[in-house]
Amino acid sequence: MVMVINKKIKRTIMENKSQYMGTLLLIILSCVLFTMFNLLSSNISSISSSFEKNYNQEDADFILDKRLNNLDSLKAKFNMDIEETLTVDYTMSNNNILRTFSQNTKINIPAIIEGKNLNGNDILIDPAYAKANALNINDHIKIYGKSFKISGFMSLPNYIYPLKSKTDLINDPNSFGIGVISKKDFSNFKGENSFYSIKFNDSEGNVDSKILQFKNYLKSQDIIVLQWTNTSENPRVTYVSAKLNSIDQISSSMPIALLLLTCILTGAVIWRMLKKESAIIGTLYALGYNKGKITKHYLMYPLPIAFTGGLIGTVLGAIFSKPMVNLMLQYFNMPMDSINFTAKYIVSSILLPVIFLGTCSYFVIRSTLKYSPIQLIRNNYGKNKVGFMERKLKLDRFKFSTKFKIREQLRNIPRSIFLLFGVIFATMFLLFGFAAKSSMDYLMKDAFNESFKYNYAYIFNSIQSGEPTAGEAFCEIPLNLKYDNKMNITLYGISPNSKYVSLKDSAGNKLDTDKVIVTRPLADKLGLGPNDTVNVINKLDSKEYNIKIDDIAETYLGQYVYMPIEKFDHMFGYLPHSYMGLWSSDKLKISEDKLLTTASVEDIKKSFNAMIQPLKLTIGSISVISFIIGLIVIYVVTSLIIEENRKNIGLLKILGYRKKEIYSLILNSSSLMVFVGYILGIPLILVFLNSLFNSATKDMSISFPVTINYIYIILGFIIIYLTYELSKTLNRKKINRISMTDSLKSENE
Repeated sequence: MVMVINKKIKRTIMENKSQYMGTLLLIILSCVLFTMFNLLSSNISSISSSFEKNYNQEDADFILDKRLNNLDSLKAKFNMDIEETLTVDYTMSNNNILRTFSQNTKINIPAIIEGKNLNGNDILIDPAYAKANALNINDHIKIYGKSFKISGFMSLPNYIYPLKSKTDLINDPNSFGIGVISKKDFSNFKGENSFYSIKFNDSEGNVDSKILQFKNYLKSQDIIVLQWTNTSENPRVTYVSAKLNSIDQISSSMPIALLLLTCILTGAVIWRMLKKESAIIGTLYALGYNKGKITKHYLMYPLPIAFTGGLIGTVLGAIFSKPMVNLMLQYFNMPMDSINFTAKYIVSSILLPVIFLGTCSYFVIRSTLKYSPIQLIRNNYGKNKVGFMERKLKLDRFKFSTKFKIREQLRNIPRSIFLLFGVIFATMFLLFGFAAKSSMDYLMKDAFNESFKYNYAYIFNSIQSGEPTAGEAFCEIPLNLKYDNKMNITLYGISPNSKYVSLKDSAGNKLDTDKVIVTRPLADKLGLGPNDTVNVINKLDSKEYNIKIDDIAETYLGQYVYMPIEKFDHMFGYLPHSYMGLWSSDKLKISEDKLLTTASVEDIKKSFNAMIQPLKLTIGSISVISFIIGLIVIYVVTSLIIEENRKNIGLLKILGYRKKEIYSLILNSSSLMVFVGYILGIPLILVFLNSLFNSATKDMSISFPVTINYIYIILGFIIIYLTYELSKTLNRKKINRISMTDSLKSENE
């Protein structure tokens, strides 16, 4: 007998294919996201680890006021490798900058991605710069009048994310790239700078203590450290980890949320089917079939769909993971390894929907089977009762159409919850891209332009003294928090009446720059307020300092402390009127051999605009996916409402209601839930993004203020509303197919 009723499984699914197809699509989408993001994170992490190990990534790099002549003795003394790297920034014919390094053989060894190694008069360049500037292997470029042939494309372990400056947020390959030439060819250049990289041989030991010992040695030799960066603090390396953290958070939350949404949908569909077939279930009970056999039969509806959706989604996710890895490697310059399809993610992706839907369906089925055979045959269990909320609302004061729509939601809470969660999820998914773009717009355009008024910034490779002939002098020094050496802080000494730095408090009032001010990201991470004291360590000489805070600036671009430049010079023992850099509105004529680095606001804006272009494509893709999710959810819920109201629809037709009136009663009954779901989705996506950004930037020197433009909120609602209208249009055919006799048939049943 059980085998006989199993024959109706296929027929039942085909009769309600829209509901089961919606379930299948949601499962496929969740498994695609789960598999794709987890494989992406796993592979990028593996590629990064092997790259760092195989090409001997540095533990730290630093710039000194003089060259070291005893490298061999230092290697033996500190059990480490040390290598000097020459570098020069050359402005190409199209006004972009190519930073060229001498080829290393011990530390930060270039990895050749394509082409061949260096020969005489050859150069290796990074592939993103080559693509952005239409450069190919065997092309020739000129540096200081000398022609170099591009022999291949390469990656550097200390420039995985090729930022021009370590304080930059975004890389723009259109305006900046890196290259490597031989040390012999480098000897022909003039005005080059140099820095040193160190790698300790005992990687299991305490690297921080070894670095401290080495710094103390330099200090004992009267060698001044001009710049020091540990690899753990280098954004050109750590941005990879930050990106992986955000991917991990998305890969764990988004697919699970989709699966939970699918569980609610499946539960509603199974519950509706059990209600419809209660007489059959009661008869089977009466004939002696136990709960186990009946439960097994009804589990045959969701489980094959869960397994099929999981299998299809996993395969598609695995297929999409390779282009996603390639896309990531366009941003993070690393050599491509083979793609690893980690078994635990493949198996988990297939089993998760089976476990989630199987568990949910089991409890729904067992909740029905607790009734007696006579209750099931008469179908008088679990009738739609007047609940607490319905009684409190006193619906009699409303007109019929309003009462009907409200009761439709209150008398089927699981269905209403599914619709509400579905719209909330679609809203969050839709506004994810919009909120990210709004936040970036605010961070770069509003926050940056309001706080920093200069057009050019110049950093010298040695301490300058006296009054500058042009521009505004400033000093900067890198610090660590005393009790957390991963917390990076930059201290600036600026003019008390600076015209290039404009800081404001939370009320929008301009702050005087003749006191000590910290930026909002640093204040939030350390819980700082006015009159608090920060204990810091100078990264250049490891000395300890206490800095008392006077005020907080509402700017999000960096973990910065600002103080008057005279106080800065006194605190760190520099001569009066010493400075390290200049800010200027106009381009200054400064000899390149005096400069460590330069930056322009125009370059920053170009980098930002370059980053926004792929974000626009991402927003479009997310909008399409959220539209599909919203359409599936609203369409399935509306079809369930129609199925549950077949008798009522037939009666309404008998009573002479016109099509438009029936459409309004049935199809518009969910309008309130759609509106409420969208409203609730807005604060939830802001909370989620705030958590995501905080997680992604916890080891970075910036903080993302999460905002969303009102235009995007309106646009998002229009998209959700159009989805709702399309769903109603698709469901009109179902209402039209219901005849007047259906109400009589339903009564006979």
